[in-house]
Amino acid sequence: MDGSFVTLLIADPAGAAARLRAAGDAGAAAARRAAFAALREVAAAHGGREVRAAGDGLTVAFAGAAAAVHCAVGMQRATTGAAPEAPVRIGLAAGEPMAGGDADGDELWGAPVEVARRLCETAEPGAIVAADVVRQVAGPRADGLMHPAGALRLPGVPERVAVAEVRWRPDDEEPAPAPEPAAAGEITVVIADDQRLLRTGFRVILDSEPDMRVVGEAPDGEAAVDVVRRRRPDVVLMDIRMPELDGLQAARRILDDPGLDTAVVMLTTFDRDEYVYEALRIGASGFLLKDTPADRLLDAIRVAASGDALLAPSITRRLIERFAHAARPAADGVPAALAPLTARELDVLRLVARGLSNAEIAGELVLGENTVKTHVARLLGKLGLRDRVQAVVLAYETGLVAPEG
Repeated sequence: MDGSFVTLLIADPAGAAARLRAAGDAGAAAARRAAFAALREVAAAHGGREVRAAGDGLTVAFAGAAAAVHCAVGMQRATTGAAPEAPVRIGLAAGEPMAGGDADGDELWGAPVEVARRLCETAEPGAIVAADVVRQVAGPRADGLMHPAGALRLPGVPERVAVAEVRWRPDDEEPAPAPEPAAAGEITVVIADDQRLLRTGFRVILDSEPDMRVVGEAPDGEAAVDVVRRRRPDVVLMDIRMPELDGLQAARRILDDPGLDTAVVMLTTFDRDEYVYEALRIGASGFLLKDTPADRLLDAIRVAASGDALLAPSITRRLIERFAHAARPAADGVPAALAPLTARELDVLRLVARGLSNAEIAGELVLGENTVKTHVARLLGKLGLRDRVQAVVLAYETGLVAPEG
């Protein structure tokens, strides 16, 4: 490029591997090549120069910010509408990247490249997200396409990045602000449900709460995993029955990901036993029916975000009944699976299984509430359990606690 200050565009077809799997490896590779060929054609038409950089996306450098913005819009119009099974996500950043490393000087790296790459990863399929500096530099030459959308904390980038959204569809509604880091005490939530009206209803309920903010939605299980990995919410509301990947499989992927600390609350219209027990065993922090009152839903989200768990009363009753014929404890009264626990931790586990809160357990055992919290944390750690719900399941499964009546 002629100058050291450039605008970088990184574009990549979103979800192509998962959505084109049915076509086989050869078909997916062919579709990806076709998508990149279309992107390169648009980039050349807007004066962009393809460069090499880390990552899988197509990286293009522009001398002017406005040209980069119009190129991004052209790329979306040329590819996303024509290939809805693999919509493109695009990230834009501007600055002075470092160049060199190859004979043609076409390899770039540094902060602008990293920001553009991370914004591309953050963008929803079919969206264009830019560092706000691109909007400022482009000015009126961007024809009002760009709108400030808050700030993001991006992996690998030390400071928050102010961002702007590029509205490229003629019928675009007012864009939703890009997610910002959660304020102190704020709970971030992703909603995964294949029914758009239900997602909208849940969003209205949650966004009306001063301590909650919806940071993403997903219409299927594959999208849910993708959104959660990019948004990293405190809680995800997960419908059980969804296309592409059902909610239980999606929840398992999220809960098994060591890089995530997201609690899962399952939602369904079907409270069949096999759903309930599988959800609890994989580590879900709650299981509620979709007709649950709003205050109960909000309670479940707050409880899950705090690291605890909440079940609908009808499900708790059936859970206890399920283990009415559970394995009996060993001769000394302590099941083998619970052998690592101290006598006091066993006492605490019995009371947890009866549904007592930490405060109630403290009163029952004449202990301080902080001491009870410590005992609960230790027994969960020793048994490799995620939360109190899994502890309750284990207590009944092993026969430590017998169902009443």
